[in-house]
Amino acid sequence: MSENEAASKYPLSVVRFGMGKEIQLYQDELVVTAPEEDKEVRLPLEELKGLTLVPGDPTPSKLVLMADLTDGETIILAEGMSNAKDFRAMLPQLQELHPELELDPPDMAEQLRQALNSRRAWSLTCYSSIILLCIFLYLLYLAVAFLGAHHP
Repeated sequence: MSENEAASKYPLSVVRFGMGKEIQLYQDELVVTAPEEDKEVRLPLEELKGLTLVPGDPTPSKLVLMADLTDGETIILAEGMSNAKDFRAMLPQLQELHPELELDPPDMAEQLRQALNSRRAWSLTCYSSIILLCIFLYLLYLAVAFLGAHHP
């Protein structure tokens, strides 16, 4: 097996999301698979004009990835993509393989980084609030128990 065949057989990057769905980046194509829907989309990189990433309609954290093709057609590659971290890691490899690729928004990687940071900050705030509420309720319980035990 030649080096070219070996490189094209294994994906350079894989983004898993949903129930078994994957976006696979190969040396010469982008493949989106959804086994439960029995769907596989293979797009040669030279046919890609641009990628558009928009928030999902009912759930903004579930992203929709659309591809603009060189023939003017736009297709939806992935709906409900929730793995922004791995997709953000795939973007530099994709742009290295296909430098003419237009991204919408143009700073897609930066916006995904900001979204990941704000989600992380929101999670920390939520967990901290719950822990503080539990501590407050425990201290309130101790105060009531102490006053109840020492009050005739």
